[in-house]
Amino acid sequence: MSLSNKRVSRRQFLVTSSAAVAGLALSACGTAGPAPEVAPPAAEAPPAAAAEPAVAGQRFKEAPMLAELVKAGQLPPVDERLPSQPMVVEVVDQIGTYGGTWRGGTAEVNGNFYIRNGGYQQLLRWTPTWDGIIPNLAEWVEANDEATEFTFKLREGIRYSDGEPLTADDILFWYEDVLMNSELTPTVPKWLTRDGEPVVVEKVDDYTVVFKFASSHGLFLKEATQTNFDRSCHYPRHYLEKYHPKYNPDIESVLEEEGYSNWVELFGTKSEPHFNKDLPVLRPWLFKNSLGEATARVELERNPYFWKVDAEGQQLPYIDRYVVDIVSDVEVLVLKALNGELDYQERFISAPKNKAVLFDNMEQGGYHFYDLTPTTVNEMIIQFNLNCTDPVKREIFRNKDFRIGLSHAINRQEIIDVVHIGQGEPWQAAPRPESRFHHERLAKQYTEYDVDLANEYLDKTGWTQRDSAGFRIGPDGNRISFIMEIDVARTTYVDALELIRRHWEVVGVEMIVKTMERSLWEERCRGEGLDFHASAHRFGGGSGDAVILDARYYLPMNNNSMYAKAWAWWYNGSNPELAEEPPEAVKRAYELYDAIGRTADDQEQFNLMMQILDIAADEFYCIGTVLEPNAFGVVTNRMRNTADVIPNSWIYPTPAPYNPEQFFVVDG
Repeated sequence: MSLSNKRVSRRQFLVTSSAAVAGLALSACGTAGPAPEVAPPAAEAPPAAAAEPAVAGQRFKEAPMLAELVKAGQLPPVDERLPSQPMVVEVVDQIGTYGGTWRGGTAEVNGNFYIRNGGYQQLLRWTPTWDGIIPNLAEWVEANDEATEFTFKLREGIRYSDGEPLTADDILFWYEDVLMNSELTPTVPKWLTRDGEPVVVEKVDDYTVVFKFASSHGLFLKEATQTNFDRSCHYPRHYLEKYHPKYNPDIESVLEEEGYSNWVELFGTKSEPHFNKDLPVLRPWLFKNSLGEATARVELERNPYFWKVDAEGQQLPYIDRYVVDIVSDVEVLVLKALNGELDYQERFISAPKNKAVLFDNMEQGGYHFYDLTPTTVNEMIIQFNLNCTDPVKREIFRNKDFRIGLSHAINRQEIIDVVHIGQGEPWQAAPRPESRFHHERLAKQYTEYDVDLANEYLDKTGWTQRDSAGFRIGPDGNRISFIMEIDVARTTYVDALELIRRHWEVVGVEMIVKTMERSLWEERCRGEGLDFHASAHRFGGGSGDAVILDARYYLPMNNNSMYAKAWAWWYNGSNPELAEEPPEAVKRAYELYDAIGRTADDQEQFNLMMQILDIAADEFYCIGTVLEPNAFGVVTNRMRNTADVIPNSWIYPTPAPYNPEQFFVVDG
């Protein structure tokens, strides 16, 4: 987006509520070209009021299960539950029918499935095709010329799932009593600060708020489309005041009643919908049992106050219920997919090795495939912990020649052939080839498989002596050996690391692969500690503006930068006990990244990011393996309005911008 010195017209700049698939044309996944222009709003969808009323004088339609509750006097009429001008969702293929159950599965217990499949309801959101930003809870947004102030107008009449209205007071509660409360938020996220000063949020009227920054924030609207901004409207003040000592002087009685030792833990649990089924939400489905209660299955049911409709005035979602089976072994999900028991699923089943057997069973299982276009940096990125608490491991891992040598020792073509069924190409942690940020040196350096060259670089470290088994002796006189900690659900990682273990053994380095359940891996490797030796992950920004928004592998940004979390903490001002001042090259990268946020000029942002990529190539923080090819998911033949091709990214976050609330099933 270009927030230039010349003020654009209000029609150009405001994002209006009727634009269902377009709006602010902020480049999200474009591959080249100058700064995107601000596009005019898309053609308006037919107004909801034009739909045939289900009851005389009624504007909107509703699901039969809700109509029965209205008839029984247990729920207000649908017209009283919806805004007078609800958001109109453009369906993928056809107007849907009500009823049925969406069957899903997960190997996670962090609630991410909820965000991906309906929970992405915030002020702004990405378009379904990820080529711009549209309003959501906000009816429109306007920025000043300097990009220091952003005014949001809420869509009037939106209600939480308990029927209470969403107003500016809820956003002020999030800002004043959560974000600015040092007990709940010890460190304000860096993207909500400028020049070391946190954002200031002010109420203009009951439905309007303004976000004010100390200096220009050219990335704010793009940041605001991501899930990290989700919570600004998801702290219903009327419900959560009871659990906050500022508003409840008798908080000690509540703690005793609820069985908590402190109010921060209590508030944190009560404000998370996947752990507290009673929390009022703005999402299409409501938890009937929370993740804290469930051991094998989570069940959700439609929200009678969900504030979106289709073009014929039918309140969404179409599907009555959403059930998610929780498994510890991803092979269980593969079997469920084969049996046609997962209606729409790519998570945990899309390993290349599964595609052939899933393909052969399509007719019997009653499902078909859809494609996911990759936006990630790499299939698997190996991250040595450069801040490891073990001083010997730290010395070894920080030696760039050590990392280069191990990179040359990896036979990436073997990984491609054996693990990825011939798909992909050797690649480092770098933007994708179709990205306008493509950096050839960063992408291809040290990817040549050459054992002699690998040994040459490893010998440069000075650790040339070997033990009786052929392993190199490190600076402490012991064998160079480290533990690679990995999430057991990442089956392709386990397979690839077994090959790499053998590759590195040839050049005298021992890797011990230790698999663990996802939550333990999150705590060990992506949490607040530094004890682990190494890990591997994927994601990151591989194309379009995601390169800037999720630059985790190009400079240490946050806990996702597992190779240097302590440097990221220094930059973010968080975890001060473990934060560590980084080398000068990394500091320079931080300066450049801060400069990106101070300009709204797309070309200047591009130039600054390319300089950061130059530094990343020089420093070679972590080791990439294979460029991710297209992935796949399966969708049952009973599930409709799903996309044939969809971007695959957490920033997106797949499939949320495609509006799962407009999915429907044909057999009930």
